[in-house]
Amino acid sequence: MNPFAWARAEVLHWAWKRGHYQPPDRRVLTETILGSLAKDPDILRILFVGVQWYTKDYRKLVPGKLFATIDPEAKVAQYGGEPHVVGFVQDLQEHFEEEQDDAEPFDAIVMSGVIGFGLNEREGVERALEACAAKLRRNGWLVLGVNELKPTHVDPETTRAAAHFTSASFYGAGKRIDVALPFREKRHTFLFWRKK
Repeated sequence: MNPFAWARAEVLHWAWKRGHYQPPDRRVLTETILGSLAKDPDILRILFVGVQWYTKDYRKLVPGKLFATIDPEAKVAQYGGEPHVVGFVQDLQEHFEEEQDDAEPFDAIVMSGVIGFGLNEREGVERALEACAAKLRRNGWLVLGVNELKPTHVDPETTRAAAHFTSASFYGAGKRIDVALPFREKRHTFLFWRKK
């Protein structure tokens, strides 16, 4: 890597960790993705997978909607939505018991920066996508944010579970959005799928 590019990436990463910079992929996530879901009157229940300090205000971006979250680390629960579950997305069907009589409780599931960042094995990605399909209503949105250049990346489009979904244009933004990053990963891609 070019030393100037490396130094810039380090400075921006430092600024992001301290809340002084929002990376371009996070701007797309908050403005384009959550913004579009917030405006759609048919989207009432959203599940957001994976929370950190920088997701703490995401629920405020979708007022009047259920914004549930799930993350396996108890220490980040304070940044979750309402309700928040400490658990793995692969075990989604074991959670949200109050809605178990509803086979497809979510209108949208957003999972960005999870595949390749903890969910690193093909079997785990398969289970996660199967679990999302089981808890998503027909024609509901599954938004996946992935870094294809990360060595631990598993391409969700090559999984068996991808058969539950079809690629679709997301509120006029296209079937995917590729975002250039100033970090080591260089690119973040959002895939937009609808449950068949």
